[in-house]
Amino acid sequence: MIRKNRIVIALLLFISVAGISQTENPVLSKKEKRKNRPAYIGFTAGLGKSSFRDFATSPLFYKGTPRNIALSYTKADIERESEIGASYLFGQFHNNFNRHSQSSKLHSVSLYYSRLYRLNMLSSPKLNVKVGGLFNATTNFRTNEGFGNNGIGVEIIPTLFGSVKIEKDISRKEEKNKKFLFIKYKLKKRTRNLAFRLNVGLVNSSFRNGYVYNGQSGLLNEANIFDEYEFDIFSGFRVNSSLDYTISLQNKNALRFSYVWDAYKTGGDFDKFEMSAHLLKLTFLFNTNNK
Repeated sequence: MIRKNRIVIALLLFISVAGISQTENPVLSKKEKRKNRPAYIGFTAGLGKSSFRDFATSPLFYKGTPRNIALSYTKADIERESEIGASYLFGQFHNNFNRHSQSSKLHSVSLYYSRLYRLNMLSSPKLNVKVGGLFNATTNFRTNEGFGNNGIGVEIIPTLFGSVKIEKDISRKEEKNKKFLFIKYKLKKRTRNLAFRLNVGLVNSSFRNGYVYNGQSGLLNEANIFDEYEFDIFSGFRVNSSLDYTISLQNKNALRFSYVWDAYKTGGDFDKFEMSAHLLKLTFLFNTNNK
């Protein structure tokens, strides 16, 4: 009960801060702001290092180099930012222990929605600070032939995050003439942005079937992949962060280079699931209101 009260208080404080963090512009109406706010469709490809372990079947770590693709829609300016998208992480993970090798295939799909607001009291002309929240629902599907009847593992990890983002404008304001050896070249004006975002789980939950994956439905010839699954809320832990470098193109589209770190674990004593990932991503941002 005490933990639930702490979560409720944190959410109320978060909502209050988000509500007072918006910058009011007396010239433009809210409708005009929404219309003029830049919007982008993002296409992402990434690669990285990841590991997981599931105490429900084995305490051993499985490690791999998964690939990642994602599709997103973002509307953002200095005052406000919102994003909705889907991400797909997939790859083969391996474990080598006591001269025995085993592999597990992982498919992970995440659906997410985020909203951030400028926090005036901490922002300045050089740094822009935004606060808000992120909801992410991650579904993992894993197969491991070495576990026999327990070879299929599925879990759903929904998380409500509190978020803070710090942005710095590092744009090139003026053209510059440079020379390398005897070669002269010109650096044109360029809009560039460096940003760091931290998301900390406020409401961590999971949908799993506890210790080992065997339910009773298979014995009754009524196979049900979610047999004996339970939804566990206010338990577990999740945190992730991203470091983004965004550079605009001459056609008002943009490229973003990102380093993303994500780590989480479910609740439980003997059956918890843990996973972490380090990813390098490249995102092409297509400007939908390109003028």
